[in-house]
Amino acid sequence: MSRQVILTRREVFSSSHRLYSDELSEEENKKIYGKCVNNHGHNYVLEVSVKGVVDPKLGMFMNITELKEIMRIYVMDKLDHRNLEGVPELKSIVTTTENLSIFIWDQLYPHLKQHLYEVKILETENNFVIYRGE
Repeated sequence: MSRQVILTRREVFSSSHRLYSDELSEEENKKIYGKCVNNHGHNYVLEVSVKGVVDPKLGMFMNITELKEIMRIYVMDKLDHRNLEGVPELKSIVTTTENLSIFIWDQLYPHLKQHLYEVKILETENNFVIYRGE
């Protein structure tokens, strides 16, 4: 019998950003985003989950070292200790955690394909976003 499992890798990265939409006036931005309209930073916790069937010979479906390296190259190296508005792919979007989770999914999907199950980002200990590619 094949058994499917979910494997999750956690990383922490520090980034700064501001919530601001060019499609809104200065007043509207301040009203919607409040103090977050100013540049500020977070220590984000990123959890990337992959799903697959365990190979009985190997005892795993993916080597966690491979997942760690993919996350480093396509996410951590781009976002850690950066101002998110300075990341070329993020220049045209409001850098909410919602949009950041979609961006991370899009960075990882070509390398993890059908195994990618979930991207979870904790912005604070009380606020987090989950994206599953839908």
